[in-house]
Amino acid sequence: MQWLPAALLIAVTALPAQALEIRPVRVSVPADAAQADLWLDNPGSTAWRGQARLYRWEQAGDQERLLPADDVAVSPTHLAIAPGGGQRVRVVRLGTAPAAVEQAYRLVLSPGPEAAAGAARYSLPVFFEPSIPATGSRLRVAAAGSPAAPVLRLYNEGAAHAHLADLVYVDARGRRQPLIDGLAGYVLPHSTRSWALPPRPDGYADGRFLARLDHAAEAILAAPPAEIAARAGAGL
Repeated sequence: MQWLPAALLIAVTALPAQALEIRPVRVSVPADAAQADLWLDNPGSTAWRGQARLYRWEQAGDQERLLPADDVAVSPTHLAIAPGGGQRVRVVRLGTAPAAVEQAYRLVLSPGPEAAAGAARYSLPVFFEPSIPATGSRLRVAAAGSPAAPVLRLYNEGAAHAHLADLVYVDARGRRQPLIDGLAGYVLPHSTRSWALPPRPDGYADGRFLARLDHAAEAILAAPPAEIAARAGAGL
C-alpha cells in the first residue's frame, strides 16, 4: 500500500509573500453533519495557487502515514487566491459517519509549480466524529526505550485523538524540566506515538510526566515507565 512520508505532516516555513492565513487550523466534522468549512486568506501581494487533497492519516510503528482516501472529498481541489482575497474550502464525508471510533485525515495544501522557492506546504488535521459519542482519549504507557536512549511511548486506547502540548518532566524533588514547548503532537485512537527524551543521570526514575491534554489544564500523563528508569547506581 502506497503512503506519503511524514514530512508532509509539517508546514514548511514560508516566505511572507506566499503565506496563507488559515482558519480553523483543525477541522472537526460532527456525526450529524457531512461536511465542514475552512477559510484560506491570502494577505500577500501575489496570488497563491495550488491544490488541496485529503489523505487518510494513520500512525503505525511510530510512523506517520498519509494514505489515499476515496471516502472523503475536498472542494475545490484547485486553488487560485488573489492578493488580499479569500477562499472557502469544504471537506466532505461521502459515506456514513464512523460507528464508534473517530476517523483521522490530513488536508494537504500544496503550492503550484510556479510558486517561489520556500513557499509553504500546509497540512491540517481533519477529524470525523463517530455516531456514538467518543468519550475522549485515554493514554497509557505502552513501552519505553533503554536508559541510554530513553523514549516516552504513549498508546491511546480511547475512541478520540489525544492532543498533547507543553510536555514537562518533574523529578522526585519537584524540579521541572521542559521537554517540548507548545504542541507535542497527536496520538490517534488505538495508536502509539513516541517521543525521544534527553538522557538524565536519574534515568527518569521516581518522577512524572505532565502535559496539557486535549487543550485542558496541565495533568499527569502516566508514571514513568520502568523500562526508562536506570538501575540503581548504573548512571547514564
